[in-house]
Amino acid sequence: MARYLTRQRKQLLEYLSEHTDEQMTARQIADALTAESISISAVYRNLSALEEEGILKRSIRENTREVYYQYIAAEGCKDSLHLSCRVCGKSIHLGEKEAAQLLHSTLESTGFQIDKTETILYGVCADCRK
Repeated sequence: MARYLTRQRKQLLEYLSEHTDEQMTARQIADALTAESISISAVYRNLSALEEEGILKRSIRENTREVYYQYIAAEGCKDSLHLSCRVCGKSIHLGEKEAAQLLHSTLESTGFQIDKTETILYGVCADCRK
C-alpha cells in the first residue's frame, strides 16, 4: 500500500477502488474528485506514485496520446488479462479459464510467453457492437 496515506491519496484510492472496471484519464479522475478539493497536480502526483507501487496500470489507447489509468489492486485484478473496449473504454477481466487457454495457445503456436500482468487486449465490447 502507499507509503504515505494522505487525505488526498486516501480519497483517490477510495474512488479508484470503486471503479475497477474503468480506465480513466487523470482529468476524468480530477473532475470526479472536485468536491473533495483535490487538484489536478495532486491527482497526477498520486497517480504516478500509485503506478510505481503497482496499484494502477497505465495505458495509452491506440490513435491517441491520452494516458489512462486503471486500479488493479482489487482481488483477482492484478493477475487478470484485461479486455478494453476502444469505443466506450470499458475494461473487462478475462476469466481465468479463458486467459489460461489464450496464454497456452499463444505459447504453443508461437513460443511466445505473454506476461498477463502487463497485458490489455483492445477490441469492441458486446454493448458497443449492438
